[in-house]
Amino acid sequence: MGIQADSVPNSLEYERVAGIIERQIDTGAFRAAERVPSLRSMSRHAGVSIGTVVQAYLHLEQRGLLEARPRSGYFVAKRGAQPLALPTPRKAETRAPRGVSREVVDTVIESFGRTDLVALGSAIAASASRINGRLNGLTRRTLRDVPSLPNVFSSPPGLAELRGEVAKRMALCGLPARADDVVITNGTMEALSLSLRALCEPGDAVLVESPTYFGILQLAEHMRLKVVEVPNHPGSGIDVDALERAVRSTPLAAAVLQSSFNNPTGGLTPDAAKRRIVAALAKHGVPLIEDDIYSDLHFGRERPTPFAAFDDSGNVITCGSMSKSIAIGYRIGWAISTRYTEALIRGKFCTTVGCPTLQQHVATRYFRAGLHDRHLRHVRNHLRDNCERFAAAIAASFPSGTRASHPAGGVVLWVELPKGVDGTALFHAALEQGIGIAPGLIFSATGEYRNFIRMSAGMEWTPAVAKAVALLGRLAGK
Repeated sequence: MGIQADSVPNSLEYERVAGIIERQIDTGAFRAAERVPSLRSMSRHAGVSIGTVVQAYLHLEQRGLLEARPRSGYFVAKRGAQPLALPTPRKAETRAPRGVSREVVDTVIESFGRTDLVALGSAIAASASRINGRLNGLTRRTLRDVPSLPNVFSSPPGLAELRGEVAKRMALCGLPARADDVVITNGTMEALSLSLRALCEPGDAVLVESPTYFGILQLAEHMRLKVVEVPNHPGSGIDVDALERAVRSTPLAAAVLQSSFNNPTGGLTPDAAKRRIVAALAKHGVPLIEDDIYSDLHFGRERPTPFAAFDDSGNVITCGSMSKSIAIGYRIGWAISTRYTEALIRGKFCTTVGCPTLQQHVATRYFRAGLHDRHLRHVRNHLRDNCERFAAAIAASFPSGTRASHPAGGVVLWVELPKGVDGTALFHAALEQGIGIAPGLIFSATGEYRNFIRMSAGMEWTPAVAKAVALLGRLAGK
């Protein structure tokens, strides 16, 4: 079959390739479960790089048109019931910097700690706990080999061996980090906090996505910062044009952006867009704080490229952790920077002094034992299957007009309810029925997303969970 290569600007190449495949699917040239051209073959026929084809296929996978099969390639996704439409994209409007309202945040955070709920609101991958036995074994061996560890202090920037392991893993996805560039933190939130404190003063404005993780908004409020929001679309990630306009028009102290699989939209920003974002921020002297926590939880063949891989000026601080994929209770994270390391180290000492020594040693042994990639394959497969189960259950149970994201990675689904259905009211009604969700209102500082909710697809799918989703749908339809 011949594939014609149209002539378009380089920044749109991946969209052109995606369009070629989508048209072939729509016309029936490629049928359900049929293998599409390999990366190399499509690269040759369309006259683009293999990386461009990867981005096109990831884009189609996120939209539910393709599915990746390990060591086999990409195939046209099987279509049962018609998938829910993607949530309505937010319009890119110019908005003045403003403070962050707490509203129902305290109640939401309190609900996360309740053990009597079906926790459909917590962005946690339950399948990560399958590694607990290995971690416990490594802990016992570590204490046997170094019994003095409970009283050994690990000062910033953290255990050198662990920093080396983190740097090695980041180098595999295009970020040429050294151990000396890594500062170990108490999870990603502390890494984000240290980064903002190194770059901002009270009253400054920072650029964030809309919607974005509510913890980022609460951190900005706690530091007395204002936020400027640019849209993140479930189907295409960050709106680069809106970002470039905001950077030109507003004095910004920093940007806090999620590299891949935005929480809550699940949106994946393509490499070409990431490159433009990094360049635009560097041009205007705006440091980029990158929240990279979900990138390991991709459903495709390749881990998405971090923003820092496109940075050649030290303008990016990359923040991540092992919380979502390995051990949320270890509270081991990191901030990676070639320019701001000293400021991060000073900030770390002045806030929490250091990180748990035992957990750092156990994490080092875990990475060195070669356990991580095999474990991640299991977690990714579980999350991909769960997203499909949850999406099907939402389509079957929620009122007509409901829309939902089709993420290609991460833990959450972003659900748009029909107009007139209040996500916060649904949150409270669900709590009364023993179900936890997150209302859309808390993911923006603008008061938007009142008819949205975030649901976690990270739980084990059980009859109790299926019953809870069905009940949630009935509550939404009242």
